[in-house]
Amino acid sequence: MVERVSANTLNTTLLGLLGMSVTEYSIERKMLHVFCQPEQEERYIRHLETWGKATHVHFPGGRFDCKHCKRPFTEVLVWVESQRRESTACELHIHEQCQHMDQAAVAEQEELHWVTVKGIFQRWAKRAENKQLRVVVHCYGVDELWLHTGHQQFSMVLSNLERYCVVAVLAERSQKAFEAWLEGLREVERQGLCRVGMDMWGPYRGIVKAKRFQAKIVADGFHVMKQLNDAIAKIRRNLQAKADKASYELLEGMRWILERNRTDLEPAEEAKLLAAFPELRTAYLLKEHFATLANKIKDRSQAELILQAWVYEAHASGIAQLVKFTQTLQHWWDELLNYFNEGSAGSVVEGLNNVLRGKIRRAFGYYVFENFRVHVMPGMNQRGNFFMPLPQI
Repeated sequence: MVERVSANTLNTTLLGLLGMSVTEYSIERKMLHVFCQPEQEERYIRHLETWGKATHVHFPGGRFDCKHCKRPFTEVLVWVESQRRESTACELHIHEQCQHMDQAAVAEQEELHWVTVKGIFQRWAKRAENKQLRVVVHCYGVDELWLHTGHQQFSMVLSNLERYCVVAVLAERSQKAFEAWLEGLREVERQGLCRVGMDMWGPYRGIVKAKRFQAKIVADGFHVMKQLNDAIAKIRRNLQAKADKASYELLEGMRWILERNRTDLEPAEEAKLLAAFPELRTAYLLKEHFATLANKIKDRSQAELILQAWVYEAHASGIAQLVKFTQTLQHWWDELLNYFNEGSAGSVVEGLNNVLRGKIRRAFGYYVFENFRVHVMPGMNQRGNFFMPLPQI
């Protein structure tokens, strides 16, 4: 029985040229010329979608040996990086999708494993972060953010108030973390710092003063009003604790009315609020007066005189929660008055924080800080979808 073999089988068994395939041969008198080429495994690379279909590009993979070190290497292709199974254009597309969708949804949409999508996003996010230009920031906003609902895990967010972008996120809200970050600033950045807007949390202020920065510290107007609203909420809860059933339900219905501006109330809501409880009515009217001062006065000296009068009225009301609030104001008096000259950081900081909260909600919270940081930086240093180029220092 004669067993037939192919030309390539003859090549490996007769000639012993493993990894080579015969393309041609020639007989010249007593000589046999065998023309071979290396056997190449087929490679396929995932590319951008074409005609609404997932596209895979197939081609023979070139594998060579270095003449000097004899180590094997593969050919370098412009459109795909070394040891990657997705083209560069495909990876950039996936990274862009992850900016607007959660990674599981992107993986399902692109028909890829979620681990692949996660690796692509993290790699390109870190590259973009490393390419960021470091600039002198004149006005910083400092605030904190919860990373996961129900957990006391705070991240510190530092914002550039002039360019409306996040500068850094720190793993924890603590004096030690903030101090370490400030120590990392270069001298030109220290000299350029003019203003720091913050909520009324003592450690922030103490660190900035301890570092002897020339920057003005500004008590953020948003957080001042939040503390005043919290004081009024405590007054309402204290009244509820002593109220009968009818009064309790009435007070419960006032919960959201008390936080709104008087100009936004319906006539029935205003009548309900002003007629029910004298103590609560007085506190609400003082709150509205304070908000009017904060919004309309732009001069520090004028603000000081009017605020002193407001503090006197709050003390005269005899309401314990308002008296305690005035003590906080007096403790932050200079920083509060700076607000009337320098303006508030609240709108910028809270706007950026709302974007960050959206990212946190979309991910159902972050248990690992580095995963949160890589999603925030450098994506927040953008206006719309375009990177904002800044002058390098």
